[in-house]
Amino acid sequence: MADNWGAAKAKAQKILGKDATIPEPKSLDKIQSGWVVAYSDYEKARDALEDRILGLQKAGSNAKLTLKQYAEQVDVADFGLDGKKNPDDAKKIKEARGVLSDWVDGVLEKVEADIDGLDELDKHVIDFKKYKPAQGRP
Repeated sequence: MADNWGAAKAKAQKILGKDATIPEPKSLDKIQSGWVVAYSDYEKARDALEDRILGLQKAGSNAKLTLKQYAEQVDVADFGLDGKKNPDDAKKIKEARGVLSDWVDGVLEKVEADIDGLDELDKHVIDFKKYKPAQGRP
């Protein structure tokens, strides 16, 4: 098997003889340039997808850090009440902290699951780079 049209044509011509006429494939240059453009578009799309996934990962990490900071604020908040002097206020503060902490924990759990999912997705998209066309890289 010849690697390119010119080599294949020369080999066939040698077999057929110099008087034989070999038809030319139509639009060979268009086909090749179309492949080059399409493959280049594929590579750009793959790279753009990697960038978008990284952006989501960064946003998830930012959300996680922001929520952890908020959780620390809730842990020390008195909500404008005086829990040291008023036992009823102390009870309300403790209960409100619990509600808000539970909310933060729930959101953090979802954010962490999203980050884990994005890490896995990123691995798969990076694996797209393993694709090497049989006809060669344009």
